[in-house]
Amino acid sequence: MKKKAEGVKLHNSGRNLPAALKKIGLKIRNYVLDTEEVLPGQKIRWKRVFGLSALVAFLFALPAIVTNIIFDWIPMFDGIIKAFCYVDSRGNSYFVGLQNFKNVFSDPILYKSIGNMLFFFVFNLLLMFPTIICTVVMFRMKSAKVQYVYRVLLCLPMVVPSLVFTLLWIFVFGYNFGVLTDLAERLFGHRYNFLGDPKLIKWTILFTGIPWVTSNNVLIYIGGLNGISESVWDAAKMDGVGPIRKFFSLELPLIVGQFKLVLIGVLGASITSYSTQLLYYNAAVHDSIMTPGLLMYYKAFPLTTVPSDYGYSYALGLILFVVSLFLSLLTLKFVKSSD
Repeated sequence: MKKKAEGVKLHNSGRNLPAALKKIGLKIRNYVLDTEEVLPGQKIRWKRVFGLSALVAFLFALPAIVTNIIFDWIPMFDGIIKAFCYVDSRGNSYFVGLQNFKNVFSDPILYKSIGNMLFFFVFNLLLMFPTIICTVVMFRMKSAKVQYVYRVLLCLPMVVPSLVFTLLWIFVFGYNFGVLTDLAERLFGHRYNFLGDPKLIKWTILFTGIPWVTSNNVLIYIGGLNGISESVWDAAKMDGVGPIRKFFSLELPLIVGQFKLVLIGVLGASITSYSTQLLYYNAAVHDSIMTPGLLMYYKAFPLTTVPSDYGYSYALGLILFVVSLFLSLLTLKFVKSSD
């Protein structure tokens, strides 16, 4: 009887498999064609998919699609493939399997750089909150005109490349000519080498972000707060909700969706970025400023006559990508938006 029951069960599962595959196919078709659920036998409105308006929209999107394929997708897949190859100076690739990854994980410099990355990672997370507080203060301004003026003033620095700000701070902290270096000597009687002291360099880099308010993120949060119904704020006002309770009970929970978006960007930037560290890099602070991203860069473009190790760079870049993707997926799963 047991064998007979198992046979019937297998027979039924074999009959249900085509139906299940057909159901999955219908869902994929509806998702790709951007149509509502189509019942078996019901016709799809192909004009909606291949009509003139859809064709015009596709033509407008075509340049972005082409540039994404050329400058994003092709290099990405090329990097994934070459992570398993030895790449010589002429660009020729030879498959070596997991050897590049073995070289990465056996490199003692990598583990030192992970500590520096975690330092910037933690503080980048903490320094997200000044932006949120600035957004809430701006949102609470009663005058729409004043709020608009502050938004414009906040966005003005966006027209200046971040590289210019970094070079400006290098001049401010310069040992022989830095304004803050001279001021510190007059106040404390000691001349600090902010850019050359291994104990100070990480704190110097963090300080250059003052006041730690990101214009793009402010606009994202403002958009989220403006999308909330006025009835929510009226109800809070009638209930006598104070400013602090309003922040923790209403404003902060209601922009968790925007916070999640910004958090994913911060996670990726903290793990893979190297441009800021590269600008502040010098031999005296090598161990204190080296991050996995900067290590990846210097393996591909070494400062000395040491030959380039492109395979190492590709492998480390792939590892950083996987870690960043994993943390982003965790963020999407566990950081829940409030209704």
